[in-house]
Amino acid sequence: MAKKPTKEQVKKVRSGMTKKIRFEVFKRDGFKCQYCGQSAPDVVLRVDHINPVSKGGDNDLMNLITACDGCNQGKSDRELDDNSVLEKQRKQLQELNEKREQLEMMISWRDGLRSIKDDTIDAIAEKIEEQMVPFTINENGRKHIKRWIRIYTVEELFDAIEIAADNKLTKEPDQELVERFFTYIPRIAATRRKPEETQRLYYVRGILRNRIYINQKQIMQYLNAYHEQGLDLDELTEFAKEVQNWTTFKEWVESRVTEARSEPPF
Repeated sequence: MAKKPTKEQVKKVRSGMTKKIRFEVFKRDGFKCQYCGQSAPDVVLRVDHINPVSKGGDNDLMNLITACDGCNQGKSDRELDDNSVLEKQRKQLQELNEKREQLEMMISWRDGLRSIKDDTIDAIAEKIEEQMVPFTINENGRKHIKRWIRIYTVEELFDAIEIAADNKLTKEPDQELVERFFTYIPRIAATRRKPEETQRLYYVRGILRNRIYINQKQIMQYLNAYHEQGLDLDELTEFAKEVQNWTTFKEWVESRVTEARSEPPF
């Protein structure tokens, strides 16, 4: 028969019940009394010793359980005469182990996604650098690419890189040209997501930008007005390739739009 602990030993065990131990027990038990099932804050919770301190019980987590104030007082220092609490603890430990395994799987999955993202950034950066040798992408450039892949697919960005290179890298690359090429990539990707006819209007704007001075605030108003009248976009594109200045282009669009509006509908 186990020797009954002294008053000093009992006092030492009780004083060893720290706030940290209490919190760990409450957290493990879901802040719920393991005898009656009531939860905080509906009841005041205590940490109960399954094997009472007066009978040699210690502060090991396996010997501690959450109990409401009523159940704890009703139990007093009597030992449980069945294994219901132990069964609950075994179930809780099993659930905790399952949660731990699932958490490890989630961490592994997250790390895998992070690796895929890094590989995607590397692939896009390599594709860009192929177009602008001998320039390379720095860490700030990689941050831009990281933002791009949240919005666009790899295929969309690869297509945009090729189009941007064809439009912007028309001569030996220098710092200014390379920067313009780089910033052009997400703009092209965004434009290509628009309806085909809208894309054609942006294409015309791009032609004009590369050839002549244009009014940046007015250009899309003129292009949209032309398109809204159902006028020929091929004719608009060809004229954009030949026009010599913004004034001539603006007057030509105005005349075509006015003419279309004055025509009888039937």
